[in-house]
Amino acid sequence: MNRLVCSVFLFCSIICFSQNSTLNGTIKDANTGQSIPDVSITIVDQTVGTASDFDGKYSITLPKGVYTFKFSAVGYIAKTKEIKLEQPEQTQHIGLTYSETELSEVVITSTQRKEIGVQNVSKLSLKLRPISSAQDLLKTVPGLFIAQHAGGGKAEQIFLRGFDNDHGTDFAVFVDDIPVNLASHAHGQGYADLHFLIPETIGDANYYKGPHEASIGNFAVSGAAQYTTKSRLDRNLIKVEYGQYDFVRALGMFNLLDKKNFLTKNYENAYIAIEGTYNKSFFESDQNLRRLNSLAKYTIELNKKSILTTSLSTFHSNWNASGQIPQRAIDQGIIDRFEAIDDSEGGDTERIHLNLQLDSKLSEKWALKNQLYYLSNKYNLYSNFTFFQNDPINGDMIHQNEDRNVLGYQGKAILKSTLGNMSSTTEFGAGFQYTNNDVSLNTAVRRNFLANINDFSINETNYSAYVKELLKVTNQFTILAGLRGDYFTFDVNEVSPSGTKSNESSFRLSPKLSLFYDVTKNFQLYAKASTGYHSNYAQSAVDQPQIDPLPKAIGYDLGTEFKIGKDFIANIAGWYTRSDAEYVFVTDGFEFENKGRSERIGADVSFRYQPLSFLWFDTDVNYSYGTLLDEPEEANKIPSAPRLTSTGGATVRLINGIKGSLRYRYLAERPLVEDESVDADAYFLLDAVVSYTRPSYEIGLSIDNILDQEWVEAVFYDSSRLQNEPQPVDDFHFTPGNPFLAKLSFTYFF
Repeated sequence: MNRLVCSVFLFCSIICFSQNSTLNGTIKDANTGQSIPDVSITIVDQTVGTASDFDGKYSITLPKGVYTFKFSAVGYIAKTKEIKLEQPEQTQHIGLTYSETELSEVVITSTQRKEIGVQNVSKLSLKLRPISSAQDLLKTVPGLFIAQHAGGGKAEQIFLRGFDNDHGTDFAVFVDDIPVNLASHAHGQGYADLHFLIPETIGDANYYKGPHEASIGNFAVSGAAQYTTKSRLDRNLIKVEYGQYDFVRALGMFNLLDKKNFLTKNYENAYIAIEGTYNKSFFESDQNLRRLNSLAKYTIELNKKSILTTSLSTFHSNWNASGQIPQRAIDQGIIDRFEAIDDSEGGDTERIHLNLQLDSKLSEKWALKNQLYYLSNKYNLYSNFTFFQNDPINGDMIHQNEDRNVLGYQGKAILKSTLGNMSSTTEFGAGFQYTNNDVSLNTAVRRNFLANINDFSINETNYSAYVKELLKVTNQFTILAGLRGDYFTFDVNEVSPSGTKSNESSFRLSPKLSLFYDVTKNFQLYAKASTGYHSNYAQSAVDQPQIDPLPKAIGYDLGTEFKIGKDFIANIAGWYTRSDAEYVFVTDGFEFENKGRSERIGADVSFRYQPLSFLWFDTDVNYSYGTLLDEPEEANKIPSAPRLTSTGGATVRLINGIKGSLRYRYLAERPLVEDESVDADAYFLLDAVVSYTRPSYEIGLSIDNILDQEWVEAVFYDSSRLQNEPQPVDDFHFTPGNPFLAKLSFTYFF
């Protein structure tokens, strides 16, 4: 009897199972090819449904039949599709088309957020603001300001949360998970030159403030930015820009496979983007910037579980620079504000990225990501900061040179599980980055070699591992905790003048903790406490081992994201950062000055408001106050650290294809020396962008500095000596900001 019952039960189970069908697939952005998480998948007129996971994958089992599925997500046009389920297992990939961001669709909750801890309000800026250059991408981070002070081919100076990050010392940047920051660079620790990035290739971005993200290690103290390039193009394009002062830019982006398979019958896609720029610029001494960028990207679905993405990017630029000029030279009528003391400054740089990324979903619970990358960087920079202070006859021009090769690997495993009634996402990561860099410092006269100061051959390796746990304790309370370990080895061969070899190693353990509490679906409180670090120059690490090569920083954030009504969202946060060492890197000597411990306290306020379906307003206000803890109170202020900054504007998008944006930038006065006896002037600028888009073309106009303000982009207060002066003089040294500057663009889509 028991055998009969079991047989009947087994037979019925087989019959029932055979009547079901499982629908699997991946949901991607139809334009960029990026996977879309948290897509709601429902059956019309039924309560059955599911959602895509963090890789955009979904699975739903239903009785065989014909169903009308609806796929919907914030920022995308909902798609309704009738699908006939007739096989035990079927695959249906879905592409969703981007739509204008509606703030009414935004929910401030951690329930369906892909990356808890990412600045959510900040990410909206990428959708609302016009992006025309790699620099504009950084400007979308609320409170982040940049300054160019040596021509358009050199990395910008970065300011965020009261940090003068120089060219990236305490702000980390990534493109397709490849670190942009370069350790022990010829012109600054953590040098992050983003000019290789073609802005039209960007598909997504994540922004972080503070040292709270466990997957990011070196240089991420004030914050970090991660950019991901598109996996595919929805259409080909050719774009041409022309602006005042002989600015010319041309861009082509072309699909190579055009939906035709090359190696397999599975999904494949490939495209190439090529950008060329020439800029004579507004300086009296022609800048003659020439830049050529390219990106080739190929994606292939190896099987139902694994996707391989490969990319190759190249970058080359050369330029002239007018450098930083002393205020007294203008006051005395020697030069005007757009002329130079030494007009032979400038340089050239080349950068290559080769990237392999393999994403595998082993099961509904396990996913693996593996990445192997290679980076090459060649760099020559000629600068003259002090004119004739050190050498009254030949002048003080220096030549900084490097030839770098980097090999890196990053791997991570993601496990989705449950702990009792709590949902858990655990991420394990490990990797290494090996750098070999030949770097030298020379003196020169108008770019002609004069004498060698030193040469170094540097081998630096960073081994890292981390674990990150996202625990949904209740429907309202979420914990994000992490622990990261970084181990560095520094091997330095001083080829000249001493011919000595030295080595050092150091370890840094960085715990992270963030708490999120959803008071309602539109009101979230959060608190964060984490440690981070930046590495020192390899030369400094081996020469002064008594000073920690990986000085610790600890950061705290307390804030809220909330929504009022349907159309107003905001982020308000107070923060505190304490650093064990405040370093000022002396880029013309591969040295640093340690100003001791420091602390910064501040607040960030961001608003986004959409009163009409076609109109958005946004404002970011940021304040910070920094002090040196080991200096007397009357002389303990951090030089060049911004205190009050604000950016914002209005964006309009009309149904007839007209889009426009009016934006402002405000940087308040800030001290340039520790006793606050010398301040940098404030500035307020207005910029505008207008475009008209049709299915086959787009016409755009951008204007920087509409009011034609006379402003200073980068400024320092230090000593220099002009050729006719008997002694060095302390003075303001600055790079003038651009005057009124208009650019016209035409894009053809096909």
